[in-house]
Amino acid sequence: MSLVLCLAVTGLCFSLLEKQIRRRPVFFYLFFVLLSLLSIFLPKQLTVPPLAYLVNRLLRRGVLAGSMFLWVMYAIVLPQKSRLQRVMMTLRAQIAIGASILTLAHNIAYGQRYFVLLFTNAGKLKSYELIASCFSLAMILLLLPLTVTSFQVVRRKMNAKRWKQLQRFSYLFYGLLYLHICFIYTGGLRKGKSEYLVQFALYTLLYGIYLMLRLTKAFLKKPLPTAPDYAAKRAARRRKVICLHGAISLLMLLVLLFAFRTVQAGKQGSADTAQVQSTSAAESANSASSASESASKAEDTGAAPACGSGIAAAVPDGEYEGKGVGYNGNIKVKVSVACGKITAIEILKTDDDEEYFYDAKKQVVNAILEQQTTEVDAASGATSSSDGIMKAVKNALQP
Repeated sequence: MSLVLCLAVTGLCFSLLEKQIRRRPVFFYLFFVLLSLLSIFLPKQLTVPPLAYLVNRLLRRGVLAGSMFLWVMYAIVLPQKSRLQRVMMTLRAQIAIGASILTLAHNIAYGQRYFVLLFTNAGKLKSYELIASCFSLAMILLLLPLTVTSFQVVRRKMNAKRWKQLQRFSYLFYGLLYLHICFIYTGGLRKGKSEYLVQFALYTLLYGIYLMLRLTKAFLKKPLPTAPDYAAKRAARRRKVICLHGAISLLMLLVLLFAFRTVQAGKQGSADTAQVQSTSAAESANSASSASESASKAEDTGAAPACGSGIAAAVPDGEYEGKGVGYNGNIKVKVSVACGKITAIEILKTDDDEEYFYDAKKQVVNAILEQQTTEVDAASGATSSSDGIMKAVKNALQP
């Protein structure tokens, strides 16, 4: 999984390069600026799989930034005096700044679509996309002052008490980040995608465990009275911590149960849709077969065959493959043609995000089959993916 991979790689790199990062933080920041520019300006038609995975899956989607924020969060609750805790606490500010740089680049990459629609035509956004976009804006407003004050040169000029008060807003940022992730994964969960459930469960467990550890540490920091009330107060504190852990565990269980039921409902809906599409495809095939028989009879009698009149009118019967450029890269399709009509369109490969490619696939493919043209309306919120499918179908039908 991408998040686990990022956590492992970043944790190892920070441990091995601790001294270098601490002595030359500027080079560390420049490295993440370079990665950010790569994710923003590198063409989407990537041919090298490792580079495509790094840019499309880890950078543009914010997975690498999210893993670094998790290290920033966990630094304070890791086992005391462990090497990992010492490394993360030593580099906490630098890691936070690097993660902030990547997060801003992630918002630029996705803001070109979602922020533009948010301010120009919010009605085209689904409810969960609208909420996630609003959370993103709130996080940016929090992230900017938190990042600026994380630089040592700025921190030294600030009053220590005010600096600590400002940095407490980072907890609000973490909460918004988790809620943002929840709404981002909502689309995939509602479509019955099990892989989204696994990723959502992982984020929920990581944030839930952090919340338990952080609140436990806050409880334990409070001083206890001296004897004779010490034992009683200590026992009462332990009971509170146990109740707190139980409440958070129950909340996580309810959230995961809700996500699981959402996926199950999505799978059932997808199965019903697939059945309807299968029926439609069978009807189209029967129609094509009837048209082919009519054409054969017309050919035998010397009459002109009555075939399709759309984009595939002059295309011989058969299956054709074509490519088009979507949001994150190439989209490859297989188009079936019978008697001058497109009878089926199969998506063979796509690099686009499933949460909005699904809508493009469903709407655009059905529209092309119905209207027999690639000049159809794009799916709301998935314009690039829709255009990629249309171009791929057109490319497949070209001589």
